[in-house]
Amino acid sequence: MSEAPTADRATVAARLRGEALDTLVGLVLDHLLARPVAELVDVDFVAEPICRALDTAARDPRTRSFLHEQLTAARGQVPAGCPRDTVPAEVLAPLRTVLGREVIADRALVQRLLDHEAAQTLVTDLLQTSLKRYVEKLKPVASTVSSSVQRSAGFNRLKMLGQGVRGIGEGVLGGVSRELEHRAEQKAREFVDGALHAAMSQVADHVCDPANAARYADYRIHILDTVLDTPNRQLVHELEKFDPDAMVDLGLELAGALSRRDGFQDELAQALRQALDATGGRSLRDYLRETGLDGAASTDPAADWQAALQERIAAEARIFVDSPAFTGWLDGLLAP
Repeated sequence: MSEAPTADRATVAARLRGEALDTLVGLVLDHLLARPVAELVDVDFVAEPICRALDTAARDPRTRSFLHEQLTAARGQVPAGCPRDTVPAEVLAPLRTVLGREVIADRALVQRLLDHEAAQTLVTDLLQTSLKRYVEKLKPVASTVSSSVQRSAGFNRLKMLGQGVRGIGEGVLGGVSRELEHRAEQKAREFVDGALHAAMSQVADHVCDPANAARYADYRIHILDTVLDTPNRQLVHELEKFDPDAMVDLGLELAGALSRRDGFQDELAQALRQALDATGGRSLRDYLRETGLDGAASTDPAADWQAALQERIAAEARIFVDSPAFTGWLDGLLAP
């Protein structure tokens, strides 16, 4: 390959460092923004490497090691303080507004969510504990009754029959007391078993009652404030209980299982194709215009993000123009 004329190379390189490069970048951006979104994405080309990447990541032990290393590093970088120290007020204010809305949940949905052993056991334990405490409060009453019986004339006559008869009498009274306590506890269990369904329904009614909407809105904000004011290290400690290392391994196993499942690539391609069909031939510029992000209606120069993006790309391109790699490519392009 003969060497390119020095004057031609120098002239082209100089022009690319000037306005010509800005113009070229602007033309490329305009072209991309004007193209229909569906034409910018080759569905089959995108789906195939995604599946391959998932499979490779799941099989390659270096991926697993890298993720575990990043997780270990993150554990050692937990900042002091609590989340509220770093959450901007501009984010927190609208978040509190959303959580504070007085919404009314769907009654049937709440009932299905409560239809689980964990929720039922919680309500059962609460009812049984309350009734058991009530039975405990009745024991002094039973003792008082027992003492009254012992002070009665009939019992005093029994005492006169001797020590053995007195022991029998006290044993009978104690047995009666224990039997009453046993029956009370049994009745409490039977009552709880029978009242469980009604109690769960009452919980669902309470959650979905419009009269309680404000209380639950305040409760959601209370949960947010509690999390924001909890030390970061305590929150991380709670997350550690889910064993993040095991979650990484599980995620990789799921990724591998998906990538190897028959028909997954076709399903992914079909999902992408449906999403692109929904664009209806619109371009990126159309979406920007519809959402008001194109900056056309703004008088603020900072709102013209395309100009800022074009300037940034052009700056990086100028660095590339001065690189040996570009110089070699340009020599080959301009060679006779």
